[in-house]
Amino acid sequence: MMSKNINFKLVSLNVRGIRSFEKRKAVFNWLYKSQADICFLQETYSTPEVINIWKKQWKGDTFFSHGSCHSKGTMILIKEQLDFKLISSKSDPLGRYIFLEAEIQDLPFVLLNIYAPNKCAEQCVFFSKLSEELKDFVTDADKSVVVGGDFNVILDQDLDGRGGHKKRKDSVQYVEDMIIEHDLADIWRIRNPTDTRFTWRQKSPLIQRRLDYWLISNDLQEDVESVEIVTAIRSDHSAIILSVNGLDENERGPSFWKFNSTLINDQEYCDLLRLDYKIWLEDFKEVNDKRVLWDLIKYKIRQRTIVYSKAKARKKREKVNQLEESLRNCTTKCDNNPSKENLEQLECLQAEYDQLYDYFTQGAIIRSRATWYELGEKNNRYFLNLEKSNKKKSSVRKIFTRDSKLTNDPKKIMGELEAFYANLYDGSSCPLDSATSMFLDGSRGFPALTDDLRKICEGKLGYSECFSVLETFPKNKTPGNDGLTTEFYLAFWPLFGRLLVDSLNYAFEFGELSNSQKQAIITLVEKKGKIKG
Repeated sequence: MMSKNINFKLVSLNVRGIRSFEKRKAVFNWLYKSQADICFLQETYSTPEVINIWKKQWKGDTFFSHGSCHSKGTMILIKEQLDFKLISSKSDPLGRYIFLEAEIQDLPFVLLNIYAPNKCAEQCVFFSKLSEELKDFVTDADKSVVVGGDFNVILDQDLDGRGGHKKRKDSVQYVEDMIIEHDLADIWRIRNPTDTRFTWRQKSPLIQRRLDYWLISNDLQEDVESVEIVTAIRSDHSAIILSVNGLDENERGPSFWKFNSTLINDQEYCDLLRLDYKIWLEDFKEVNDKRVLWDLIKYKIRQRTIVYSKAKARKKREKVNQLEESLRNCTTKCDNNPSKENLEQLECLQAEYDQLYDYFTQGAIIRSRATWYELGEKNNRYFLNLEKSNKKKSSVRKIFTRDSKLTNDPKKIMGELEAFYANLYDGSSCPLDSATSMFLDGSRGFPALTDDLRKICEGKLGYSECFSVLETFPKNKTPGNDGLTTEFYLAFWPLFGRLLVDSLNYAFEFGELSNSQKQAIITLVEKKGKIKG
């Protein structure tokens, strides 16, 4: 079977209630850092009155099946960057499941997020009903089915449970019937046929179970890159992660660099930059052209910042990776030997992991300059607009050529884009029509500056007037193509401001800006509602 042109990640997690602002914020942050494109959440405790607030706090589509303020509730979150087109949906009025029929990256899918009841009799009715309703959605053999969530049953008494009563429930047969009828596969068990791993744990008395599953269409198996059970935050359940990748990787060049404005509060970085600046001025003392000198200094700033930031980020990643590795090892220990010592160690590591993500969450709020409000008030910016975005999701994967043929060849895509914009901005294609001529002729009557006002506006720039204008610039923006933000210029104006103004005045005298000041960045942004192709 040919590989599908898809690449996305799903995460399922029983969150045990996210009505608390702080917990919801932490969970959403964790999901973003997990790079999840589609999130299945169970036991959200959502009710109709929270819809508007929660929608504003997730950057993307949200789908609800409400429970009560202290039980049930399921939710599906779709990341904004994912190519996702909803066709139809159905939500359980009791908060137990959500069906979504959609096109994901141009292929048809049926998504089903479930939170099954605890009682066996209710489970039998529940799974039987789901199997019947799934038939209504899977009307086409080409549709891929992904069922995920908290099933509240163990399918294999020997491998999926430890402690407590592991008697096979009658409801398991209904799950197995659904798997057979809809040609589904328990993908984690297929990839881990003899492993003993659990997604839920009760400490006293000690009971461990694998209750959370991904059941997927059999024909989707070859496109599953990985399926994992990972430690989550603020929950007694582990998360289950399904990575789907049917793409042939295309090599991409470096993306646009942008200064991380949190560095202006890093004293070590600031001191380093001030020290380096003196060295750079000495190195370039033979450069007389202020425009060239400023470009060279900006290059050095960028070079130094990238090296420093990479080292700093590496230390953070190492800390997170070490903690996650310790959690994985400790979880495996508890799965096989749930001693008091192992369980206490797991509890301590989980608390440290939760605390670490609380720190990341607060950092995300600061970085995005978000202002959050509860009780129905609007949030000005989404706090999880993290400094790194997934460029794969914003890349052009396919394009129609000028001869109406669809291609995914990167070189052909680049050639088509170049040809399109070359033609778009070709001056010969914009003749001076009569309407334009009339407008230009009529402009002679427009008000003009007096000689005195013209003298004020023209001439060299002042140091203080440039700073005053800089203070009006929007934050978290890069005024030029060098990637240096408004915050950088404001913080280091006493250090670099004079050189910047000198370079502009030098350009005024010679009638030409520096190379970097004449360049711009063109970003292609997909417009929602526009026809693709």
